[in-house]
Amino acid sequence: MAQRKKIFLETSKLSNLNSGLGQFCLHLGRAINRNNNDFDLTFLVPESCNSIFGDRNQYVFPSKLKRIFGLSVDVDLWHCFHQGSAYLPKHKSSKLIVTVHDLNFTVKYSGWKLKKELWLLQHQLNRADAIVAISEFTQNEILKHTKVDPKKITVIYNGVNAPEVQAKKPAFITKQKFLFSIGIISTKKNFHVLIPLLKETDSTLIIAGHSTGSYANQILLEAEKLGVKDRLILPGEISEEEKIWLYQNCEAFLFPSLAEGFGLPVIEAMREGKPVFCSDQTSLPEIGGAHAYYFTDFNPLKMKEVLTTGMNDFYSNPEKKKLIQNWAAKFSWEKASVEYLKLYHRLLV
Repeated sequence: MAQRKKIFLETSKLSNLNSGLGQFCLHLGRAINRNNNDFDLTFLVPESCNSIFGDRNQYVFPSKLKRIFGLSVDVDLWHCFHQGSAYLPKHKSSKLIVTVHDLNFTVKYSGWKLKKELWLLQHQLNRADAIVAISEFTQNEILKHTKVDPKKITVIYNGVNAPEVQAKKPAFITKQKFLFSIGIISTKKNFHVLIPLLKETDSTLIIAGHSTGSYANQILLEAEKLGVKDRLILPGEISEEEKIWLYQNCEAFLFPSLAEGFGLPVIEAMREGKPVFCSDQTSLPEIGGAHAYYFTDFNPLKMKEVLTTGMNDFYSNPEKKKLIQNWAAKFSWEKASVEYLKLYHRLLV
């Protein structure tokens, strides 16, 4: 009987389950564990997440020393769940897969910082036997900014699952009508352009996510300046139960982000059959497809027109909700895990 191949999965970003990468590691790791019948798996996880993927797997914990001196783990294949990982295989015989989520640093940095980030990414991709891009947009960014063989790249979309916890109404909800958005409160998310919309509606706007810093203050000042601060809520990080409730009960989901490799919140909102209004930039048109409404201009009047027209279109058509949910159903962690397992087989057979 042939010996089972060993695979190492670098899921250290589980250390922040409120982040997109943390959620990616959690849901993809769970799905791979459910669908794996052929490989022995070892996961790199924070100690707080020991056995998170079940007792049949092995677990290794990250540390500063391990980052410096490397991990001496004898495996056939090593999968980094995100580019830029500090943990790479020491044994050259180990095959390497790197999942690339985005190249947002090409927008954020310039000069020597940009050159440094590109060099680090190129170095990692040179070592990789296969590269996974989470969208066609990310694949195109890789080919634009690095020198890799296109044949090494496979596009595997992220997924979205049915809610695994019971929805819970947040304590900060006091009004019935609200618009919702979520993400780390940073300039690339472009949340400030939503504030003028509050002057054109009587709804409350909730922007959930880590909200300390100058950009969050900028948003609050803009709301105060326009006289709508009483209808803006920045609750900070929220629980999974609260997030699901907000998706299920909002009038619409707004996502004007300028830099995404995928845009998971778009699909999460669509899963609940909600109208989604997002920017037409980076990966978002690819992920939202024909079922999202797009801000092509951040002029307040143009945004108001898109929102008003889209809301009328959605709420006057009873079939829209089902069409949106059917689109979201195309993105699943089960499908993603099957594609990753196929890639593992292809590299190891």
